[in-house]
Amino acid sequence: MSDTIQKAEQNYQQRCACAEDAFCRFIRDRSRFSVEDKAYLTRIIIHHEISGFLYVSSVLAGWSVVAGIIDAILFPGIIVYAIFHGAIDYKVLTPPLLFLIGNGIAKFFFIYSNLRHHIRFWEVLIAILPYAGSAYLLKKFLVGDVLLREGVLGFLAERKKVVKDHIKSFLRLN
Repeated sequence: MSDTIQKAEQNYQQRCACAEDAFCRFIRDRSRFSVEDKAYLTRIIIHHEISGFLYVSSVLAGWSVVAGIIDAILFPGIIVYAIFHGAIDYKVLTPPLLFLIGNGIAKFFFIYSNLRHHIRFWEVLIAILPYAGSAYLLKKFLVGDVLLREGVLGFLAERKKVVKDHIKSFLRLN
């Protein structure tokens, strides 16, 4: 009797945790997954806190876009400066180096503070690599599980569409 009550309590806690989790709700609302698949994915999502990895990965992807724009301005500026002045000195190299170091430190603390119980120190160092951190975090959890990969890719595709729609509506207002 106590095992039945304990399982019912776990199921209730799992349903409550799933109701608060956008990725879990996405999986639950998809008809392409069977009941068993949904139960399996819900257990993984809640137990491994997959939504945390998705959140960090998506922030890192956006971060890379912003950093790429900054890099696209800083590094050509250095080249133009070098062409007009004939040399590159420390005054020109300081801003990009400070940006690179500051960006790496900020990424490290962001990733570590959000995923400290689920990721090793050296994995955080890999995840802070420019333009590759997001992909590394996704790869870490998606390589071995085809069902989870299918769910994550569908979820990310839906989120991408939502972001595109927000950007389109924002640009139309301006």
